[in-house]
Amino acid sequence: MKAPAWIIPVLVVACAAAGVGGSRLLVAPSVVHTYAQAGPTADARTSQMVVEGVKCVDTAERAVAQLNDVAGVLKCVAYASRARLDVTYDPARTSAAAIREALEAPVLVPATGEYLFGLYRVIEMNGEKIADVDE
Repeated sequence: MKAPAWIIPVLVVACAAAGVGGSRLLVAPSVVHTYAQAGPTADARTSQMVVEGVKCVDTAERAVAQLNDVAGVLKCVAYASRARLDVTYDPARTSAAAIREALEAPVLVPATGEYLFGLYRVIEMNGEKIADVDE
């Protein structure tokens, strides 16, 4: 029995759709960083932030490094494919607003001593869009 000629294109399209749709279900973290000052805390919170500028592992690593000096940040998990950071912090020592401020601060390039401005911008926090100041 011979298969109809249309079956191959239909199977290709179905496999492509399943691959794209299935990728939404499987998300692996690009960077996981536990900070040195992290200690056990009973009241730890996690804030999910969508960050414009996080596009690949390198930009995710640089964004995670922006939080190195923020007291109270315990852990950061970056998903570059989603431009998302999940930041766990101690609310007694810092806030989600302070974490956002640290992410949006100028980025120092150690090799050149140059500062990069506007590299990252938090566009969503915990499912809520951030209103743009320019609007």
